Amino acid sequence: MVISLLVSFQILSQTFPDYGIFHIIVGFIGTAMFFPLIPIYPLINDGEWLYLLICYASILFGVILSNKARKS
Repeated sequence: MVISLLVSFQILSQTFPDYGIFHIIVGFIGTAMFFPLIPIYPLINDGEWLYLLICYASILFGVILSNKARKS
């Protein structure tokens, strides 16, 4: 997995030579902050509801309901 990340970064740096570690950190933080909004993009762009339903159902079952089960 690490090799695939290094190779993908090498391809990215060849395509965009100014792309550096700062851009990776900013992109990671932006993605982490706005993760719940990412499934909305295919809905707006292509009218695909499936990604939105799968992602939000997974978040509901995996995070919210498991936390409620742990508390009770």
